[in-house]
Amino acid sequence: MISDSLLLPMQCRHSGIVLGPSVLGKIVIHEAGIPISLAEVLFPVASHRLLETMGLIGLLYYLFMVGMEFDLQIFERLREKVIAIAAANMALPFIVTLLAAKVVFIGSATTVTSFTVLVRVLAELKILNSELGQLVLPSAVLSDLMAWILLAATVVLPASAGTNLDIAPTKFAFLWISVSGIAFTAACWLVIRPTMCWILRRTPEGEPVDDVYISIIATGVLAAGIITDMIGFHAVYGAFVYGLVVPRGPLTIGLRNRLEEFVIGLLMPIFLATCGLKADLSLLKTEDEKGAAVVSTLSLIIVVSFVVKLGSSMAIAQYNSMPAPESLSLGLLMNTKGPIDMIILNIGKHKKIFDVRTYSLLILGSIVTMAAVTPSVAILNKTSRIRVAHKRRNLQRCRPDMELRMVACVYNARNVPSVISLLQMSNPTKRSPIFVYALHLLEPTGRASAMLIVHEIGKSQGQRQVVSNPSGGAMQSEQIIATFESYEQHAGGVSVQPVTAISPYSTMHEDIFNIAEERHSTLIILPFHKQLSMAGDFEDINPSIRSVNRSVLANAPCSVGILVDRGLSGGGRFSVSQFVEQHVAVLFFGGPDDREALAYSWRMAEHPSVNLTVVRFLPGEEAPVPPSPALSCASGEHASMTVVEDDSLQRQLDDECVNEFRLRYVSDESVMYTEKVVNNASEAVAAIRAMNSIHSMYVVGRGQGRESSPLLAGLTEWSEYPELGAIGDMLVSADFGAHVSVLVMQQHLGDDAGGVMEVMVAPDSPKLQAPRYFDNANHRSRPGGFSDGWSAI
Repeated sequence: MISDSLLLPMQCRHSGIVLGPSVLGKIVIHEAGIPISLAEVLFPVASHRLLETMGLIGLLYYLFMVGMEFDLQIFERLREKVIAIAAANMALPFIVTLLAAKVVFIGSATTVTSFTVLVRVLAELKILNSELGQLVLPSAVLSDLMAWILLAATVVLPASAGTNLDIAPTKFAFLWISVSGIAFTAACWLVIRPTMCWILRRTPEGEPVDDVYISIIATGVLAAGIITDMIGFHAVYGAFVYGLVVPRGPLTIGLRNRLEEFVIGLLMPIFLATCGLKADLSLLKTEDEKGAAVVSTLSLIIVVSFVVKLGSSMAIAQYNSMPAPESLSLGLLMNTKGPIDMIILNIGKHKKIFDVRTYSLLILGSIVTMAAVTPSVAILNKTSRIRVAHKRRNLQRCRPDMELRMVACVYNARNVPSVISLLQMSNPTKRSPIFVYALHLLEPTGRASAMLIVHEIGKSQGQRQVVSNPSGGAMQSEQIIATFESYEQHAGGVSVQPVTAISPYSTMHEDIFNIAEERHSTLIILPFHKQLSMAGDFEDINPSIRSVNRSVLANAPCSVGILVDRGLSGGGRFSVSQFVEQHVAVLFFGGPDDREALAYSWRMAEHPSVNLTVVRFLPGEEAPVPPSPALSCASGEHASMTVVEDDSLQRQLDDECVNEFRLRYVSDESVMYTEKVVNNASEAVAAIRAMNSIHSMYVVGRGQGRESSPLLAGLTEWSEYPELGAIGDMLVSADFGAHVSVLVMQQHLGDDAGGVMEVMVAPDSPKLQAPRYFDNANHRSRPGGFSDGWSAI
């Protein structure tokens, strides 16, 4: 679904057309016996000047904000196919339009791609950082730049400007405008930008820029527009260049927070509405021969321009081996229309380069194009997005010495220390590195649009793309990035890629899935929706976070872990060089989730400062037997046999998993293993309560697939947090007593989950010897623990 923010430009133009001579202008009422149109009653001629003035001010500030957000470094990363797409999308349609219409403004308006709307479309469809998004966005920016250069040349050359009344058609006009424009641009870069940098240096780190400086810079937008208008350029050129020189960082955040609501919410809708007010669709008649010729010619130009842009993009995409759906999406996205083409059309109408009929038809063509492009891309994106199934989508499929790709989600800065502590405990080394995609999840505020921003580690704060979030999300995101950057620099074997996802909580899980799928991640780490207060109790941060966690658990493309932090990070402090000793306990009841928990603890066991205790709970002789399904018919008998076979298979997989682990660490003194025989849930809870209090974290499985286990019967009925499973819920409850951190694991179940143990075996471990070895060991000792290098609790 396309959000209202994307439809705003089109809705405003619709409103202007309805309120103008096209609709209300045809409704005639009689006032004092004098016929008068309803449009003139609602919008007298005197009000048009006021509306146009407000619209022009909004246009200046809008172009200033566009320039402020414009990333010039994008041209440093231009690839050959980006240049080819931009050139083809600009040159071919422009040449075709110019040959047909012989008017440069029409060529610019029909071939331009509104990259400001394109960014919102890509972000809303969550493809901004996909291969398609990274290809189409710089292509649109470069295409727009070419269009503006052509437009500026049209304004500069009097002979090409038609009946331009603002510039005296003298032989020195070209020289005067060119030199003055270059001087203005140089003054912005050499005088105004250093002044803004001086303001930033005077602003304390982490503090907002003073309102006095914000007001002065905002007033400078009008001054820049007046200067360029006096030179001979359009005023929007000055506002755009003035925005380009604003250094990224707190200054852009302060300016955006002060201007965005007023400009985007009030002034720009007035400008777009005035665009519609100037249009008169009743002039698009084909009754007379001249009118029919104009309408048919312009309609043909619009269609041909659309088809040429679409075809050229698809041809280049196919040449670069892009799939057909993505090629079609690329061509459609390059036809995105918005305020940019409205600006060009208004400049052309203001300079009397074309009449009201031409203007009206071009406005209508822009609306129809945008109405067709955005839904089409949404449908293509939805139908063509197929999850690519990579092999290692759970930890049990991976050897401990293999690289681990992890998506670590954080909702605020308080989640970061516990995530970093978990990463440290996971023993990242050069031999078994961890690639972490640190995903900061933010809810959009105000008019901020949904967006996915990939940050580059090593860039300064002023060089990174700034998060638009008036509620302090930008500063918090910078803090999170800086913390992960510091950790990556001091830790070995860890590579961190910070990502900021701005989207509503209702669709936030889709951002997590997209990152996990595109990066072929094995594990997603989610913070618990409650955090530890100063008093030691849990406090709710945001109820919506719980919904996000549940959505991820329900449809995750890989394994998921929910981290409940209760002091794991030592009060929010972490140090790579002074990593404190951690005692971790794994509670193993059986099932795929518990095997995933044991597989993750396999990595922890390799860390020299982690002491690992594995406790396996086995049913005793008095444990109740799970009820079998009623055998009322042949199908019921088949269902019963299937359940029995599945239980038997799960027990076999549990035995293989545990035996492999024990064989690996049979002589490791930092790893302890014990087996507890219990008959019911009460005995299991009592055994867990009786464990030593030295453990800093429990690792448990969520328990999917073991709901019928007699050892857990009754626990799920009293669960306060079902997303943590029966055991995880018990460990975090206030009644448990011990305040320890908990990691709850859920395994992603693939098509061939039954044969995963073969991949998990370490290279130097003889897999086939493990079952026989432990069969003999179990005969020698009771199910309480090993005396041969293994300790019991």
